[in-house]
Amino acid sequence: MASNTQLPKYLSIGQASKYLNIAIPTLRLWERKGIIKPIRTAGNQRRYTPQMLDDALAGKKPAKPVSKDKLIIGYCRVSSAGQKNNLKRQIAVVTNFCEMQGKPFKIISDIGSGLNYHKKGLKELIHLICTQQCSQVVVNYQDRLVRFGFELIEDICQENDVEITVINQTKAESSNEELVDDVLSVITVYSAKLYGKRSHHNEKIIKTNQELFKDR
Repeated sequence: MASNTQLPKYLSIGQASKYLNIAIPTLRLWERKGIIKPIRTAGNQRRYTPQMLDDALAGKKPAKPVSKDKLIIGYCRVSSAGQKNNLKRQIAVVTNFCEMQGKPFKIISDIGSGLNYHKKGLKELIHLICTQQCSQVVVNYQDRLVRFGFELIEDICQENDVEITVINQTKAESSNEELVDDVLSVITVYSAKLYGKRSHHNEKIIKTNQELFKDR
C-alpha cells in the first residue's frame, strides 16, 4: 500500500489499484460485490478517496448515501381515459394518506394498462426508487401499481430500502372490468404488430375478442 502523504483527494481506478497493490479487475469485482462504492464523475469515470480504499481493505462496508429530502411517492393509475373520475378519486385518497405522514411527497399518475410496463409515470417511479430518492411508495390498491409482477416491484423497493404501502387491501371494485380492458389492450397491440394496424385480419381479431369479452 502506498503512503497517504501527498496523494490527490480523488484517485483514478489505476491510481487506486497501485495504492492497494491489487489488479484493476479486482477493484471492479469489489464494486460489484458492494465492498467498495466509487464516486462517479460527470463522464462516468470512477474516483476513489484514500479513506474509501483503506476502509475497503479493512473490510468496512461503504456507508449508504443518506438523503434528507427523500420523498413519499403516491402512485395512481387507471386503464383508460374514460376513468378519469376514478383517477381523481384515487389521487384524493392517496394524497390524503401522504399528507398524514407529515413528510414531503409527490403524486405520480398514469393512464394505461396495468400490463404495460413502459408507462411514463411507472418508469419515473422506478427511477426514483432505484436512485434512492424516495422512502415510501403509496398506492390505493395493489393492482394500481401493476397488474402482474407486484412482487418484483417489492423486491426492487426492498433492495433500495423503500417501503410499499397499499392503503386498501381489498379488491378494487372495477378490477374485473379493467382486467378485461388490459387483456384487450395486449391483444390489440400484438395483433397490430403481427398484421398491421389497418389490416382486415387485425380488425377481425380485435372485434371478435371484444365481442367475446362482452359476453363474460
